[in-house]
Amino acid sequence: MTLKEYLQTGKCSPETGSKIGKQVGDFMGRLHAWGTSTDVCAFFNGNQEAKAMYSWAYYGRLLSTFDQVEIELEEEEKRALEQIVEESSQAIMDATSTVRRLFL
Repeated sequence: MTLKEYLQTGKCSPETGSKIGKQVGDFMGRLHAWGTSTDVCAFFNGNQEAKAMYSWAYYGRLLSTFDQVEIELEEEEKRALEQIVEESSQAIMDATSTVRRLFL
């Protein structure tokens, strides 16, 4: 359940939601700062298999997802998505500056 969904249930007060949101934001900020560390980037840059797996998980299955939910794509839409998949996958494989760029 997302924070938004939790808030919408009415079981979470706005104050509690605010606290949770702040803590998640703080964590994400620390994670981003950690992800720009030279040592961390060097570790992930050498792991081409992890990059390839991430690329496949996020982009490699994109077109088949449309088939699974039975959404019919026009040829132009399909070509555009194929290009997005190709460019995004290559960007992941080439990324070196931050872990965030590698995995987001």
